[in-house]
Amino acid sequence: MKFFKSVFFILMILVLSIFNAFASGPNPPSPVGRRRPPPPPGLAIDENIYTMMLIALLFGIYIIYSFKIKQKTPM
Repeated sequence: MKFFKSVFFILMILVLSIFNAFASGPNPPSPVGRRRPPPPPGLAIDENIYTMMLIALLFGIYIIYSFKIKQKTPM
């Protein structure tokens, strides 16, 4: 059963990645003789950084708490 589960997940990842590759539309024609402007400076993630930090903090607390529960307590 474990073998079928892993094969299923591998096939699903491959199928979804293939669909993702073909889902994008054609690239717009580039202007001849003009250069593209440089990308803006800064990080690409700047809208939801506080939300992501809060989720990471809560996930870290959850992992630490669940690890302490699994450990044996000395008597």
